[in-house]
Amino acid sequence: MTVPADIILGDGIFAIGSTTTSMTDVALTRGGGVFGVKREYRKIEADGDNGPVKERIRLVRSEPFLTMKNLEIVPGSFDDYFPSISAVVTSGSTSSTVTGAGLTSNITSTDYNFVTWTGYNKAGRRVYIELQNAINLENINWQLLDKNEIINELTFQGCYLATARNTEPWKIIFTTTSS
Repeated sequence: MTVPADIILGDGIFAIGSTTTSMTDVALTRGGGVFGVKREYRKIEADGDNGPVKERIRLVRSEPFLTMKNLEIVPGSFDDYFPSISAVVTSGSTSSTVTGAGLTSNITSTDYNFVTWTGYNKAGRRVYIELQNAINLENINWQLLDKNEIINELTFQGCYLATARNTEPWKIIFTTTSS
């Protein structure tokens, strides 16, 4: 019996960037992450049906998401993690400041990023997950617990383009050779 080679190992690297060529690895994580695609189907029912009927089921919604849990929180990355954030990092300064950009500031195209996870399967072949036009709309919500570290949980959702409303904003690439 051979060892199953297509088991995907859970450890990998999350990255975020405005383009796939400008990705920055996310700092340390704890608790891993989750990739999923929430899909909604509509069953077209007719009188006399006793249940779902083949070829009368439609996919009507598909929402990809990628969740990661940051252990190391980098102030200069806040504007990549949350929309409408002002992260000011001054080189040579003794502090960095993060604040909201203000209620009158809108979510802009720069608030959307590519978010990826790169891992491997048991055979050493790369597995790559990518969300396009991804944005995290979760609130900043830190558990301040005695004798424990803060985990910054981020849930990015891939968004469709107005010009490509039927092209799902995610992909998984399974490489065929070991790297």
